[in-house]
Amino acid sequence: MSTVRKERKAMNIGDVIKSKRQNKNMTQAELAEKLNVTPQAVSRWEMGVSYPDIAMIPLISEVLWVSADELLGIRPSYKREVQEGQESEKNADLVLNQSQVDSIFDYVPFPVSGESKKVLVVDDADFMRTILEEVLTHRGHTVLQARDGKECLSVLREKTVDVCLLDINMPGMDGLEVLRRIKTEHPGLKVVMLSAMAQESNVRKALQLGADAFVVKPFQAECVMERIG
Repeated sequence: MSTVRKERKAMNIGDVIKSKRQNKNMTQAELAEKLNVTPQAVSRWEMGVSYPDIAMIPLISEVLWVSADELLGIRPSYKREVQEGQESEKNADLVLNQSQVDSIFDYVPFPVSGESKKVLVVDDADFMRTILEEVLTHRGHTVLQARDGKECLSVLREKTVDVCLLDINMPGMDGLEVLRRIKTEHPGLKVVMLSAMAQESNVRKALQLGADAFVVKPFQAECVMERIG
């Protein structure tokens, strides 16, 4: 495992919040006041006991002067790596926002059914799986987790789920290859890509491989709920 990957795995959102808070000589109470939460909540984030709601990411980014990518454990080099894979820098892939992604998928919003579903969350970031589990269980869904593509496929061979939330950038098998295998082995399964890797080529490839929707990180909880259906 590379040094970069080790650092990424070790640095969760609570570590980033604590580091940036201390760099700004800010106490937990001072940060809590700016975020309109309790000091105990900040303490739990920094200890890794709980995680901030995904909807708070923009405010935390603003208060601590840190990018959402860094908070969510997304390596700054990702965009550069994607660009290096293109024919030229001039034609480098653009990172799309949610509206642009929805346009490619011809997404039409429908009212959330409210029906309880069994959802498999596939992401190599522990804190992201935890955040998604909290969001989903709060809405009455049952959640299973997988850390990577191999574990995802193993779970699907043993369990029946209604929806798979699938990240793209994961160690070993990337999410697009996992998507291809899911649609081969479980063609009727609804798959929603949930990733910061929203380069146009990735989005179109996901659509081509059979993804039902694509949610861009950082995301709003309602955005995920609507696409689960």
